[in-house]
Amino acid sequence: MTSSPKKQSDSEVSEKNSNCSEHLQDINFTSKCHRTDLQLKVKDTDLYVPKSHLAMVSPVFRRMFESDFKEKDPAVLPLPDKNYEDVLTFLKCTHPGALLKVTYDIVPKMLPLAHEYQVKWLLDDCASAMIMMMDASKCSKTFQQSWRSMASSNLYGLNSVVETFIERFSPICYEFYKDASEFSQISIGVRYKIVCRRLAFKDKFE
Repeated sequence: MTSSPKKQSDSEVSEKNSNCSEHLQDINFTSKCHRTDLQLKVKDTDLYVPKSHLAMVSPVFRRMFESDFKEKDPAVLPLPDKNYEDVLTFLKCTHPGALLKVTYDIVPKMLPLAHEYQVKWLLDDCASAMIMMMDASKCSKTFQQSWRSMASSNLYGLNSVVETFIERFSPICYEFYKDASEFSQISIGVRYKIVCRRLAFKDKFE
């Protein structure tokens, strides 16, 4: 006869939940523990993460774990073309135990990974950080940063950032655009919008 599982007392449940909370807060991805069942090999350095976390935040990882990845070593995932600090920052931005705030300074690290791994809410956070930085009243200080943000957003399909740049920066002096090294990399459609916006602004004051 099979015995029924022992019911946990309220104090045991409370202690378990407290431990789980502490575990979430203490996770740093650089050391292995009983909760981290996946080893990320980033070139010559290892990171450790719960596989369930990556599957939850990224449909790309989820499909990987459900398909051909199962036929290989299920505990090791090589990422030879990634940067260690970038991957670590990605984990810190997405895991509830770390949840690093996305600021403009880390957007260049996060944007390519968020796009590649299809983490939509992280893409949205990157877009918000870039839009907050775009202050046309200080165009001489922020134009180059805003231009780079717009160029990256054009590449990764963040239309809200592109439209914000066009709205705020199209009327400014041509000299800023002339010195923008990435101008040729911007899609023809965006360049057309910038020109049209500049012409409309010019006609308004003539």
